[in-house]
Amino acid sequence: MRKLIFCFSFVCMGLLSSCVDKNELVDEESVPGWLGSSIYGELKNPDASKGLTGSFNTYLRLVDDLGYAETLSRTGSKTVFPANDEAFARFFANETWPGVKRYEDLSDAQKKMLLYSSMLDNALLIGMLSNTSSSDGVVQGRALKHLTSASVIDTVTYYPAMSAMSAYGENNTNWSRFNAGVSVVTDATRPMLVHFTREYMLNNGITTAGEDNDFSIITGGNYEEGDAYIFGNRIPKSAQDITCQNGYIHQVDNVVVPPGNMAQVLKKTSDLSIFSHILDRFAVPVYNSKVTNDYHDWYRAQSEVTDMTGVNNPDSIFEVRYLSRVSQDNLPFDIDANKVQVIAENLLNLDPGWNEFYIAPTQSGQPETYLTDLQVMFVPDNAALINYFIKEEGKSIIETFGRKPNTAENLESNLDDIPTNILAKFVSNMLKSSFAASVPSKFDNIMDDAKDLMGVTKDAIKKKEDGSGYDIKIANNGVIYTTKTVFGPKAYVAVSAPALFSKDMHVINWMIQNVTYNNVYGLNLDFYAYLLTMASNYALFLPRDKAFDAYYLDPASLIKKANGDYVNENALVYHYYYNPSSKSGLGISTFKYDIAKQAIKNPNDSTIIDVDGANNAKNWPICKAHLQDLMQYCTVVLKEGETLGKNNYYKTKHGGAVLVDMNNKTVASGAQIDGLQPVSKIEDEYVQRNGRSYAIDHLIQGPVQSVYGVLKNFESSTDENTKETFFELCEGFDDDVMDWAGISKDKNPTTQIYEVDQYKIFYNPIQRNNKKGCMDNNVKFFSNYNYTVFAPNKAAMDKAYANGLPSWKKDVMPLFHHFTQDDHDCGNDCPGKALTEDEAKIEVRAKIEAISAFARYHFMNVSVFADNEVESGNFVTFYVNNDNISQELNISGGNGKIVITDATGMSKEVSVSDSRLVNMMARDYEFVMENAQKALYSNSSSFAVVHEISEPLGYNKNGNYGWENFKVSNKK
Repeated sequence: MRKLIFCFSFVCMGLLSSCVDKNELVDEESVPGWLGSSIYGELKNPDASKGLTGSFNTYLRLVDDLGYAETLSRTGSKTVFPANDEAFARFFANETWPGVKRYEDLSDAQKKMLLYSSMLDNALLIGMLSNTSSSDGVVQGRALKHLTSASVIDTVTYYPAMSAMSAYGENNTNWSRFNAGVSVVTDATRPMLVHFTREYMLNNGITTAGEDNDFSIITGGNYEEGDAYIFGNRIPKSAQDITCQNGYIHQVDNVVVPPGNMAQVLKKTSDLSIFSHILDRFAVPVYNSKVTNDYHDWYRAQSEVTDMTGVNNPDSIFEVRYLSRVSQDNLPFDIDANKVQVIAENLLNLDPGWNEFYIAPTQSGQPETYLTDLQVMFVPDNAALINYFIKEEGKSIIETFGRKPNTAENLESNLDDIPTNILAKFVSNMLKSSFAASVPSKFDNIMDDAKDLMGVTKDAIKKKEDGSGYDIKIANNGVIYTTKTVFGPKAYVAVSAPALFSKDMHVINWMIQNVTYNNVYGLNLDFYAYLLTMASNYALFLPRDKAFDAYYLDPASLIKKANGDYVNENALVYHYYYNPSSKSGLGISTFKYDIAKQAIKNPNDSTIIDVDGANNAKNWPICKAHLQDLMQYCTVVLKEGETLGKNNYYKTKHGGAVLVDMNNKTVASGAQIDGLQPVSKIEDEYVQRNGRSYAIDHLIQGPVQSVYGVLKNFESSTDENTKETFFELCEGFDDDVMDWAGISKDKNPTTQIYEVDQYKIFYNPIQRNNKKGCMDNNVKFFSNYNYTVFAPNKAAMDKAYANGLPSWKKDVMPLFHHFTQDDHDCGNDCPGKALTEDEAKIEVRAKIEAISAFARYHFMNVSVFADNEVESGNFVTFYVNNDNISQELNISGGNGKIVITDATGMSKEVSVSDSRLVNMMARDYEFVMENAQKALYSNSSSFAVVHEISEPLGYNKNGNYGWENFKVSNKK
């Protein structure tokens, strides 16, 4: 009794998605008739009744010559996609491969490519090609490709002396060491076979009917119901699923010619040679020990049976990899030929040479993804690229970096002079991660690097020269649309572009390009995408590298003692400079700084800040806080059509402010206005598509004065017989006095809040948390926003006291002392003589409420500057009335004035010409503290502008500030 070996999966009739290593011995007499012969036998004697048409002698000749007849005759489980002799005749007649006009012209490598690229190592019905498996079982309609039987060692290519450099760019330093020749494989993952099935196209919304449907545009043919397609080659419904003892045959109407991956397809397409040349800048040779050893094993085995004279047996085989953020195993490939890590901005978004391309699933339990999608690349032809770089948007790039005249003949050489990070954005904008999301019917939804619509249309796709359809190429890992136009990245036209292209803006460009994702040096801002928004109108200040050489004044080094002196007599400045050889991309050092002289104290006395090593966790938060602040100070969002110069003061991205003088071409913020750092000069102006950029020579430095410091220095009373200034009134909230009046100074065990803190104007957070501190004192109710303080001067305070405002010195403290310092026998002038202590407490509580209401009404949410134009409207203050409603101020003005209308309906005015204190920038920092004397960095801050006013603001209609307004509500 004879026995046969056949695939176990046939017994299950398709219940399994594939058959791998499940062979069993079965009695020949037990084999069902529908199994037929082996794959080899069926092709040797094709049965037209089963669907096979024509003869397959050429295909079997490949099988015989490669010693694969035994495999296809007796063992294993395979799926083959053969073409008949008529199709092979067309293949040779068309000279699909240059120089191959007949079978005898095929090399062994070409024979392997034709056979193994049309074969899968498992048995699959056509209806199962689109199936994938997941934790929930088999999922239909997801698979687009499968691993072929091709071996990586079959693709080894030898480049003789200098050819590798020629193939991958003569100026590509990654390849310069191979001047004696090199053997490479284009990718060490296995080539894929791409198939289009009804189930896949239905599941992914790919149209197959109607004029210019997706399928016909991409493949150049019409879809026939029930047919399937391999790289666009048709498998008629009648020629599918020919069942054999060891697998399936699906006859294809044309020879399946392995296209290679997208990088390979580009390299062999003459009309796309310029784009391919650009792509080569990212190609890196990587020694692959597995491929090398496998090849040596094959070479030894072949040597035992045949003469291998003339067949190269290299010592080392290198794999061609492409620097990218998503490459093999869905991980970044970011190591150059010298094993140096490449920073993220020099990487492509995807690897065009990765055969088994996939994007990792975002949810667990999803089907295996290497089967489910392809990349897409919109590749401009040579004519489009020549036009773009010589006449259009790319012209300025060539003129900036190219060393030769900007001509078509010099273009490739000039492209080699462009920095890699600039080209990475160019290529990445045209690389998309999903074929299913990038078919023609979905062109309207394709996004560019700015997350704006890319603007791809069917008309942008080039037609084939013979007019037979669109010039679209299906590679084994992606689809290439040849375009007549260049879809340049928004990064080339946005306000950030001058930094990208500049030769002396490396640091600010590093900051803009900084990507937070999976980056220990992330700034957590992602300004790269933010500044690409074309719907916005930006004014972007771009410090040149020399601006960073002039140092950043560290605000954390300027914390003060209670008397206003600095805790440390030596302020610190940080020097940031570009260092691409470091892991972070930056070099950082500090110097002691003389504020009075605006200069470092000793150029030879510096401290190197380590962020690339073990101290990253300690030092990077400090540096990140500085760079975040600088980046946000450099960014102003303007109204549509607005440019700098109409006003003098502009709010920055984080709520700070800058003073801009377009006549004298300067920009400054608080520390510069106060003389602690030089003012920034505007050296160049660039008109971009979403605003204007300005090159500056010094860093913009925010204020290092707090609101507390500004008010303290503005107007203080030294006469004990006079009532308080506004600053003194705000500072007078004493814990013991408030506690005596019924406002507890103890922590509430339930809420963990100190009631006295809810009344204070100023406080130092270190009083409650030894890990937090500030410059001197902060405004208690500020919360990381921007604010306005209207500071009544002495005359205004006198009017307020005349209208009933209680005084700490005259009205509150005497009552408190009378009952707490045994001052009962003071005579008829005693303030509390006619009161019981409980009555005195109620009165003091009411006076505290009155003082709080008055003070808080002068602190307004939103910074408003006296300027040519004033931000107008109703803005809330920090006074909340008895009905728990925040009270507002109405703001209007212009021409250097602010008009304030308060609750009385009366208007008060701030004027740049009349006020001593106007538009004074202040900033309340909250620092992370190392100890009580040393701040590390600011983790939050609030911005404010302070204006002097000569009339107090009235928080009620009658303009009375008396404590009687609060007496009833104060009873307990």
